[in-house]
Amino acid sequence: MVTLSEAYARLASLSEERAQRVVSLIEDLAHLEALENAEDLAAAKQVLANPESVPWPSLKAELDQLHS
Repeated sequence: MVTLSEAYARLASLSEERAQRVVSLIEDLAHLEALENAEDLAAAKQVLANPESVPWPSLKAELDQLHS
């Protein structure tokens, strides 16, 4: 992983146009992450507001199927 100071040094070594494009991509990624976090939070709130019991064997089978 790159440290913040290393990232700044790398940006400084780029042309201004290229650095702007990199910064724009970083901003886009941050925006997408914020949207994803908001969706996750809304889904979690919905589940917590409407709890339902799921038998462990059923849940485990579903999770196993997703990760196989």
